[in-house]
Parts: sequence; structure tokens; C-alpha cells
Amino acid sequence: MKTFLSLFLMPFFAFALSVPEVQLSESLDEKKQGREFLQLIWDTDSVVADIEAVTYLKKLGHKLVTYGENPDKHFDFFFLKDNSINAFAGPYGYIGVHTGMLLSSDSESELAAVLCHEIAHITQNHLLRFSEKSDKQKYLLLAGVLAAALVKSDEASEAIFTSTLAGSLQQSIDFTREHEWEADRVGTTMLKRSGFNPQGMANFFKKLKNNANAKEFLRTHPLSVNRISDSLQRLERTSGEYKKDSFEYATIKAKLYYQQHQEIKIEEDKAITYYMQAYQAFEKQDYQRAKQQVDKLLVINNSKPSNILAGRIAASLGDVTVAQQYFNKNHDTEEDEASVYYAAKAYLDNRQAHLGISVLKPFLRTNQGNYAAYKLLSLLYLEQGDLGRSHIQSAKALITQGNLEQAIGHYERAKTLVSSQDLYDIVEAKIKTLQETINLYKN
Repeated sequence: MKTFLSLFLMPFFAFALSVPEVQLSESLDEKKQGREFLQLIWDTDSVVADIEAVTYLKKLGHKLVTYGENPDKHFDFFFLKDNSINAFAGPYGYIGVHTGMLLSSDSESELAAVLCHEIAHITQNHLLRFSEKSDKQKYLLLAGVLAAALVKSDEASEAIFTSTLAGSLQQSIDFTREHEWEADRVGTTMLKRSGFNPQGMANFFKKLKNNANAKEFLRTHPLSVNRISDSLQRLERTSGEYKKDSFEYATIKAKLYYQQHQEIKIEEDKAITYYMQAYQAFEKQDYQRAKQQVDKLLVINNSKPSNILAGRIAASLGDVTVAQQYFNKNHDTEEDEASVYYAAKAYLDNRQAHLGISVLKPFLRTNQGNYAAYKLLSLLYLEQGDLGRSHIQSAKALITQGNLEQAIGHYERAKTLVSSQDLYDIVEAKIKTLQETINLYKN
């Protein structure tokens, strides 16, 4: 009940009047709504935790943003465990993609097209303009739409949607189509610039019309024959060489399918088949068979996902040195958070917490990490018996979820446990900053 009460207080869904000007920075109110929205999303307990899936989507999303009209805006991306074909944009650039959307995609260009569409809602200020122009009744309507999209129970979802809809959605259809079309146009331009096949937008639209799992997407992103036709016509003038599907896209899609169905698909691509056979054996703790399959994979594919899986298997067999060699292969151009995470976890699982800290701590000192990375570092400190630093990392993990109040609680506990005056002063400063932020949001 608390989740939906919070939601009904926020005007945020991507349905608003388009504006030609670009807003260069977000207001305090947008940041406040963004934090509340982020907490709402995490409260659903639907956020996908798989660190490879998380880092893949964020990297893809942020790369696409650089080809948009306002790359300096704040953006963040996450997968939600939900079978429906849906994606949405929230305040402060938070964009959610349902796993049903990923699994229904036939190419990485289709996934990129959906991301570009949602990014365009943010860069074109649709959410901001809607919050300025719309009345309270419409706020409740759109909050109800998002609530229905996020509730797991189909019956509950239908009830919430019906009760808040109350005949008002039809009055907004013409109002929203204009902005869906604008997001299509801007998104298609982004796809072209990024090197993805812009046909991905039209292909995705065509599969939506008769797909029952797409009902929430169609409610929040009204689709018409003319919109599909318009998308196709824009593509008649395009040609060229486009990006091929990455191995990361293929493996993450295959892994999420396995996690949902507990079975693997035999693909035409031998590399994907070997990868999933190794992954399935790994999940079933048959590590010798997993090693046999991953060795076959490495002969034909030496990509980041292959090295991570090989490293995880080696670590589970107790060969931490070999595991680290696989993880280190992924740092040729830049440090990869998923590789660093599993390198640290390999040390933790083999009771070498101090080495895990030496791997993960420097990375998080210079990079903004994800929730899972901070929680792992907290566990590593806990394994070492350093409760103060463990609480500090737990606080940082909670901040990534927008949960500042609970983060302060962990920092307060850390103050009573740390032995260093310098660290005490740092924690005190963190508490003060978070409290000032909370007070600022309340005013």
C-alpha cells in the first residue's frame, strides 16, 4: 500500500506536450521525483540482479544517450523481471525495460530502438512538460498506468488500471500520440547515428499489434497502423552497414530465458549453445561438465561473457589463480564491473576476503558501482570482521536504490564501530550530506 501511495503522489509518466527547446539540467523537483521513483522500482522486488545483465543494459543505454539531443542529462537503466513486453521512462532519466521486452526482441537493434524511444521521451522533456501542464486527475491516471504495469498479479494489475482509468485514457489518446511519434522520430535518428539498424524500430512495432504480452506497452505507448507506416517510410531512404548483434546481447537474453524456464534453447550459433550448456551445468553445480563445455566455447569465442563464465567455473573448482586470469582478460581497454565483481567474489568464495577487497575497493573508489558491487564489498569486509566498513558499503548500496534514510542508519552504526578518526569524520560528513539532501527535498 505504501508503494502505491508514494506512486500516486508523483507526476511522471512519459505522456506530455512536446517542446522544441532542450532543458540542459534537471530541477531539484525532478531529482526528488527521481529518487522516489527509484525507491518505488526497487520496492517491487523485480529489479534484475544479474550483474552482467545490469552492466550490459547500462552500457548500451548510456552509449545510445551520447547520440541523442541532450547527452548531459542524467540517465540510468534497469531490467525488471516481468513477462510483459514493456518499457517506460520515469523522472530524472530512469528507464526500465521488462525482461519480456528483451526476450521478445529478435535483434539487438530492436532492444536499442526501444531504449532510444524512451531516451527521447526524456530528452524532449515530455515528462517535465506533462507535470507542468496536466491536472491532478491526469496525474492519478498515469500513476495508475505505471502501477498496473509494475504489479506482478495480473488480476491486481487489471483492477488498479481499471479503477484509475475511469474512462479518462481515451480523452488523452490524441494528446499522447503526438509525443509517441516524436519519440519515434528522435529515437530513429539516434539509432542511425549509433550504427544500429533503424529498421529495429519498425520491426518491433509490427510484432506488437497481435501480441497479448504487449498490452501494457500498447496502453502506455499508443500504436496505430499510421505510426507503423510512418516508421517504415522513414526507413526507405536509409541503407548501409549496421552493427551485428553482440555476443553479450545473445548470452544475456539466453540466460534470462533459462532463469525463467529452467531450460535452454539450442541455437544455430554454436558459441551460444556451448555457452548455455556450460551455464546450465554451472547452475546445476556440475562444474566438471561445465568446464568441458566452456573449453569448447573458448576455442571459438574468447569474448567477455565467455571469459567471465570460464572464470566463475574455475573459481568453483577451487582454481582461483586460473579464474583471475580469465577475469583479467576483460580489462584490455577498460575495467569491466562484472569481471571485477566476479573476481572479488571468487576470492570471497575461496575464503580470501582480503584479496577480494584489494580487487573491488579500488574499482569502486574510481567508478560509480551498482548495488550488487557495494553489497559484495560489504560482505567481504564482514568476512574480515570489519563491521564498520561493512556498514559503510551497505549504506552506499542503499544510496544506489534511492533509499537515503536507511543509508543514514548504516552510516550511524558505522560511526560507533570505526576505529579511525579520519574514517569517523568521513562518515559524519556523509551523514550530514545525506540529511541535507533529504531536508532539501522536503522543503
